[in-house]
This record gives sequence, C-alpha cells and structure tokens, in this order.
Amino acid sequence: MATKKKATPKPKTAKKAPSKSKKVAKSTSKKTEFDKAWKDYNSALDMWKEALSQWQKATNDTLMTYHDACQKALESDAELLKKVTASWENTWDEIGPEYIKQQNKLIENIFKETNIDSIKKFNEQWERYLTTSGDDSIKAYQEAIKRFNEAWKSVQA
Repeated sequence: MATKKKATPKPKTAKKAPSKSKKVAKSTSKKTEFDKAWKDYNSALDMWKEALSQWQKATNDTLMTYHDACQKALESDAELLKKVTASWENTWDEIGPEYIKQQNKLIENIFKETNIDSIKKFNEQWERYLTTSGDDSIKAYQEAIKRFNEAWKSVQA
C-alpha cells in the first residue's frame, strides 16, 4: 500500500509592518533641506556683513575725503568750498533718498514674506515665559507655543 506524503503547509508570509525607512528618509530629506537652507542663510549673512563692512568703509572714506576737500577749499578759495559742498549735495540728492527707499522696501518685503511679526511675537512670549512664574508662566508658554505654530505654519505654506 502506498503511503501518502503529508502535505507540508507552505509557510505563511508575514505581512510587513509599515516601513520606518520611508519616515526616516522623509525626515532625513527634511533635515538635509534644512541643513542646506541653514548653510545658504549663513553664507548670505556672511556676504551681507562683508558688503555692509565695505559700504561702511566707503562711506567713511568718502566723508573723510569730503572733510579734507572742504579744509583745502577753506585754505585757498571760498568758491572752491561752494563747489565741494554743491557736489556733495548733488550726489546725495541723486542717490540718497532713492537708496533709503529701496532699503526700506526690501526690508518691508522680507518681513512680509517671512512673517517676521509672528516670530517677534513668539520671541516676546517666550521671554515673558522665562521671566515669570506660576500661572502667568504657563499662560506665556502656551502663548509662545501658539506663536511658534503660527510662524511655523506660515513658513511651511
């Protein structure tokens, strides 16, 4: 009599749990994006500081040479002093007001784009939290977190 082989059941394949690697990859991607943004930001700050330093040096050099030219003009001829002063006034009229308008507009746009007001309010609330105690401290902390969330949402949008 032939014996039947027992059928060996196929092992069941276990369902894979949702992979954490996707979450880690997304988190790593966001961290990498932040690191790049942070590096770019610091690079821009360095360039801005350098440009500001150069602008301050140029301003100082200009003012010193203006002073020297005025001194020399005083020593020689009053008409030369008028010429130096007129040149200064013309140059300032030409570039001064427009430059100030441009800078104000630039800063205003940056504040609007980055929602800096929310960040300022968060910083104020955080400062209040750090300097108070008791219930006021808890309320300040809650308000600071609320401001942080508002600022975060505006940056994400």
